[in-house]
Amino acid sequence: MKILGLVGSYRKLGNTEVLVKEALMEAQRLGAKIDMLRLTDLRIEPCKGCMACAFKQEECRISDGWSTFRDKLIENDAVILGTPTYFLGPAGVIKMITDRNIAFQYGAIQHSGNPGAIIGVSGVKGWEPFALPMLNVFMFTCGLRVIDQVMFYAQGPGEILLDESALKRARRVGFNIFEAASESAEKRTYVGEQGVCPACHQNLFSVKNGVLECALCQAKAEVKRANGGIKLVFDSETLKSHRWSEEALLKNFSLAILPSGPRFLKERDEIEKRSRKYRSFLIKK
Repeated sequence: MKILGLVGSYRKLGNTEVLVKEALMEAQRLGAKIDMLRLTDLRIEPCKGCMACAFKQEECRISDGWSTFRDKLIENDAVILGTPTYFLGPAGVIKMITDRNIAFQYGAIQHSGNPGAIIGVSGVKGWEPFALPMLNVFMFTCGLRVIDQVMFYAQGPGEILLDESALKRARRVGFNIFEAASESAEKRTYVGEQGVCPACHQNLFSVKNGVLECALCQAKAEVKRANGGIKLVFDSETLKSHRWSEEALLKNFSLAILPSGPRFLKERDEIEKRSRKYRSFLIKK
């Protein structure tokens, strides 16, 4: 068994890296072979939206560190991802790689279904509402199934080393990911902190036509009054066929993505004609 640690922090031996390494050490103690990749050591360029991976089933045309990340991901049986929080969400390298992971969604590489665990670090409680959701998006686009996730709180570099309970919880992450990787996919269960959404365990919702919808996975729920407060009653069908289910991804690809290519080619001449007036606008000669 091979377990990969991904660190999305520019601080070497900062709180994020310490926690990821603590989890990896526990997995190694249990018998796993471990590896670690600092995502911030890679040169990652933005996705250019060429969609060659989708329409032509090609490898990503950008030659940079994303291929190193991809190869490491494929080589391992499980992943532990850690990142600090910057202004309510994870470090920018996470979004950069997430955008490039469209090649996993629509390219030749199929979802592995391998287990993953998330370690988030925030300096101040309440300033991390998008961190775990965005880290889950990263994992979903990698084809990984999150079985554990936890948010830690520490500010100064390495300060987490003074919190034994945090180090113990990080070791638990290593134990949980080792256990999940040791079992068949059918037996893997989520063991992390329970969020409001039963599908992705996140707490971000939007209101659409009077119905609550999980912003991450699109599971739908009705609001009911209960014991002086409220409770959410989730629709069982959308819990099964949420945004990241294999069925929903294939449907999105076949009904929303693929038809856009031929439609654009059919409309390209008219688009070209209408775009001419914008070409020189605000362009200095």
